[in-house]
Amino acid sequence: MLWLIPLVPVVAAMLLFRVWSGGCSRVTIALSAAAVVVTELVLVVWGGAAGWTAELSWSGQLTLTLSLTPTTFLAALVVPVVAAPIVFYAAAHEDTERLGRLIALLVVFTGVMELIILAREMLSLLIAWEIAGALSWSLIGHQFQDKTRGRHATQAFLTTRAGDLGLYLAAFIAFQQNGSLAYEELDQMSPAATGLFAAGVCLAALSKSAQLPFSPWLFAAMSGPASVSALLHAATMVAAGVLLLFQLQPVLATVHWFGPLLITAGLATALAAGVVAAASPHAKRLLAASTSAHYGLMFVAIGAGHSEIALLHFSMHALMKTPLFMLAGISGDLAGSYELRDIADTPAPQGLRLSSWLAVLALAGLMPLGAAWSKEEVVVSAGLVAPWLAVLVAFAGGLSALYAARFQTSLFPPTRAPERARDSAVTAVSMLQRAPIYGVVALVLLSSLLWVPAIERGLGQMLAVSFPSGKLWELFLSLALVLAGLYGGYRVALRDLGQRNKMSAIRNFFSHWMRLPQAAQRLVVTPVDAVATRLAMLDDLAVDAGVRGCARLALWFATLGSRFWERLFDSMPEGLARLTGWAGERTGQLQSGMLHHYYSLMAVGAGTLALLLVLAAITGGLF
Repeated sequence: MLWLIPLVPVVAAMLLFRVWSGGCSRVTIALSAAAVVVTELVLVVWGGAAGWTAELSWSGQLTLTLSLTPTTFLAALVVPVVAAPIVFYAAAHEDTERLGRLIALLVVFTGVMELIILAREMLSLLIAWEIAGALSWSLIGHQFQDKTRGRHATQAFLTTRAGDLGLYLAAFIAFQQNGSLAYEELDQMSPAATGLFAAGVCLAALSKSAQLPFSPWLFAAMSGPASVSALLHAATMVAAGVLLLFQLQPVLATVHWFGPLLITAGLATALAAGVVAAASPHAKRLLAASTSAHYGLMFVAIGAGHSEIALLHFSMHALMKTPLFMLAGISGDLAGSYELRDIADTPAPQGLRLSSWLAVLALAGLMPLGAAWSKEEVVVSAGLVAPWLAVLVAFAGGLSALYAARFQTSLFPPTRAPERARDSAVTAVSMLQRAPIYGVVALVLLSSLLWVPAIERGLGQMLAVSFPSGKLWELFLSLALVLAGLYGGYRVALRDLGQRNKMSAIRNFFSHWMRLPQAAQRLVVTPVDAVATRLAMLDDLAVDAGVRGCARLALWFATLGSRFWERLFDSMPEGLARLTGWAGERTGQLQSGMLHHYYSLMAVGAGTLALLLVLAAITGGLF
């Protein structure tokens, strides 16, 4: 039965694709697509309550295995909870051209993501991982008529694929060591093999979750529609790396460098991406850098040994970031641009100011919203490693508040003229687009219950963990930095809106990911391309030349052989014919028609025969 969770959305989307592409109304597509994802949600709840498991024999040594544990149940629950409003929003908001294809791909992606979460061995994981990569490329490049979007989709795909090689390395090592790919047998590997396995998994996770040095690919992915960014780059695909580390953390934690590596990479990404988001003039790229930063905090929690906190922050991040991407999509369409200055000059989307504020404050980590609770737990887990680490994580939270305030102030600037804000003819946003935002924001508010001690204890019992207790100074420091970040972001946004000149060189440097893409182009892409070009030339000069030489030699032998055998086989019948003709001519000369000639020949023949008989008698039968 557990196979139904990933298969139902995949099969349903394939069946409904023709219907969705056949001229259906937006309402019909939105309701039917959301119904499929809600069915998936019901199956997750049912499967979790009934304790479903699933197995499918692939071969004598390989078995596809799925199961729901209390922790994976929570992750599996989050996917359809955020996907249902996103596909509804996509049907209401995105262009009608190829809308059915877009919705079908989004729905299929939810099923593939569930397979990543439910997999209990690496074969199922690799299958889902590959499909997810292909689907993300198709979704980012949905508007493929624009060559720039297609190039960005390829950039995002190739960057994550480079990291995916690590997952294949890990699978090969696991199978070589255990003859199995099951998670439960990974602890049987040798220490050296476990270290290599951990290196491969970390490489895959860092690239998929947009951590340094792979973070810039998420900027390229923002070329996709807003609904794609909301689903893939806020709640699902980028989460795959964190969820992989979360499930394998018990095995990986035995490697001595695993925790320090994740803490270093996560903290560096959280701080760097926070600065990038604070400097970015582009709404969706600001949110993309924010995604990298918050997943960096999750890496810190896993590295500190508290993977359950990373799982909870993943859930809170999905809830708060989904409506923000939806709002960015609406505002960007109204302005005809995702530049924050252009959005600020455009009448605001009506009826969404409060929803935007709640989502922004959750992103900022302001109490008592649930995202603030999970962020504070990350601070606490970091403080258990070292106090200075807690300070840096709290500072990353302050940066989050800064760019959150910039985003909100640009969407709803206080300097906007009231008459322009009331221009309903321009700014009217359909209820179909607003309803899913309201729904997710309601969940953001509901998540505030995590601050209730009884709810926190119940959640800990469900996950079979006890959440660490923090120090009072950590809480006060975090709150102070959040408030300072909110004020600083507001002031920066007002200054940006008042100045129409170009950004300073420093902000331009940070807003382009500190030139990491250019560095990667020079240090990785260009050298690899040069090596590939030289190898291609060597292939042409050596390998291909040898092949061409052999082909020419074979052709020469074929030509020589064809001439020899042609002459031989042609000359045999021709020579026989000439010999026959010559014998006939000579025999014909004997036939003169005169009887005395014939009698003479007969006499000569008889005499010759008599002579032979005499000679035979004399020699004693020699002949």
